[in-house]
Amino acid sequence: MGNAYGQGCRSGAARVCVALLSTIALNGCGTSLTTTTSYPNQLIGSAGQTFTVADLESISSDPDLDDDGKRAAFRALGIEDEELIDALLDL
Repeated sequence: MGNAYGQGCRSGAARVCVALLSTIALNGCGTSLTTTTSYPNQLIGSAGQTFTVADLESISSDPDLDDDGKRAAFRALGIEDEELIDALLDL
């Protein structure tokens, strides 16, 4: 004769397990259904635009841009932190 408490625990544990597996199946093991990045090296600016480290390097090494032009280009990507922009100038 089974214990009613034990049956309830197994039933509750089964429900939790099904809920977790359903969540993983729907979301793909940690990815979100609303994820818009196409690969992990993309960064997202303050306005939601995407860019890569290669984009940052191309701005930093552009001989046609002075420091103010590079700062403006970094801001156009959505980078707002002035200390970060200063560091990016030296990439």
